[in-house]
Amino acid sequence: MKKALFCLSLAAALLLAACSNTQEPTEATPTPLPDEILNDPVASDDGVASDPGMEVTPETGVALTPDAELSGMVDKIYEAYPVELMMLTTNAIDLSDASWCTYHTGLTADQAALVDAGVYSESLTGSQAYSLVLLRVKDEADAQTIADAVLENVQMNKWVCVMADKARVATFGDKVLFVMTNSELTDVDALMDAVPGALGVTFDYTNSKDAEI
Repeated sequence: MKKALFCLSLAAALLLAACSNTQEPTEATPTPLPDEILNDPVASDDGVASDPGMEVTPETGVALTPDAELSGMVDKIYEAYPVELMMLTTNAIDLSDASWCTYHTGLTADQAALVDAGVYSESLTGSQAYSLVLLRVKDEADAQTIADAVLENVQMNKWVCVMADKARVATFGDKVLFVMTNSELTDVDALMDAVPGALGVTFDYTNSKDAEI
């Protein structure tokens, strides 16, 4: 429990530091954080720290293991193009939790119903504007629809005090890959350009946008 409290204190300190020393807040309203974020369990009720790579569902408290295919692809992407961020982890997206799903992907419940599984990769500190989302759709024909929805609806300032300035999305087969970042942290174009070689795929569709400031 002491270790969990220390981790929480450290994360809070880093978040406050980022708010005061990094990018200036924008006037745009970010996606509201799900209510559970304020008590997202760093440790379980018995005091045992949870695996940072496992998303805990608020309804059941059961940890979701990231999809093996998708998390394996994320690992290969980072092998080809390393992203050096503090406490970077890959977590499962709980598609059944509407608020968290929208926060991470921008998808509505109806759109999320078209997705088979998803993972997201972010810094646990919450003070670094970087997010990678990889989804597998149930029907390959829906890949571009989901890609456009993610690009259009994910809030690039969802971290409140830091924001991404560029986002890109691509589809390949039944996969949708979305990356947004602040350019001071990593080069989103270079990362996306490394993906086809890393995964042995060809993009079927790509699109991008810059933050509105």
